[in-house]
Amino acid sequence: MSVDLNLLRTFLAILDAGSVTAAADDLRLTQPTVSHALGRLREQLGDPLFVRHGAGIVPTERAVELGPLVRSALANLDDAVDAHRAFDPATTEREFRIRLSDIGESSFLPAVLRAMAAEAPFASVIVEQTPIDEVVDALARGAIDAAIASVELDVSGRAAVLRGDHYVALMHPDDAPAALRLTAEEVAERAHAVVSKRAGHAQIDAALAAVGVVRRAAVQVQHFLALPQLVADGGLMAVMPVHMADAVAPTWGLAVRELPKGMPEFDVNLYWDAAVTGATGPRAWFIGLARRALAEARNG
Repeated sequence: MSVDLNLLRTFLAILDAGSVTAAADDLRLTQPTVSHALGRLREQLGDPLFVRHGAGIVPTERAVELGPLVRSALANLDDAVDAHRAFDPATTEREFRIRLSDIGESSFLPAVLRAMAAEAPFASVIVEQTPIDEVVDALARGAIDAAIASVELDVSGRAAVLRGDHYVALMHPDDAPAALRLTAEEVAERAHAVVSKRAGHAQIDAALAAVGVVRRAAVQVQHFLALPQLVADGGLMAVMPVHMADAVAPTWGLAVRELPKGMPEFDVNLYWDAAVTGATGPRAWFIGLARRALAEARNG
């Protein structure tokens, strides 16, 4: 079965916009035209793709599965069609996709956006919070162009973003001991606010276990940026990279303490799949821009 590529582009527009009307506006088409295209695709795929929920629509399980596959396939096709053309950052309206945790959004994304605004003012960046165990596959499929992560990924492209980071404890000042380094007992006896391992820092518990500490989790959240308020209001302890802890502690009036001796340092890297990115073209340009921007931010 062959599917009209325009139907697939319409599908992505609806998926991204969350409604047929908004997708029609984005595509500069009439709503009946988009509705008709969706009807044709539903018939061909044998699935409703989107169902009504309250005042809007939500994707079906099949649509959620198809989304990244369709996006990757169309992006690769567009790259192949445009391969003979010289890529011009100054005029491109391309969307670039990068995997970042919420730490990455606050720590590294601004530098990339500043560089892009100067070199490619009409391009845009979409941040994906792809689970860390799916990142390698997403890069290989071209579903994302790049990823920034603090764990080792088995991909062909890598550049250091931040070297020698390490984890520290974030605490309410009333709970923080005078000593700047905590003992294993002090870490183990506290109730912790922890972040889901799928966010990309699964190595926290492994590193703590290596020095004899098992955290007692009082709450698990999806984002690191939720931790400061939980520590400030709930009297919990949180473990996070020192570069983030030093940034948020003054704002929230919190204390930063070193963890027990033996906790490892780690690097934060920019990753990409060299086979997908290639040596020229928009993806290669984006990787080059990100590498320059992040190096300048690191050294600045």
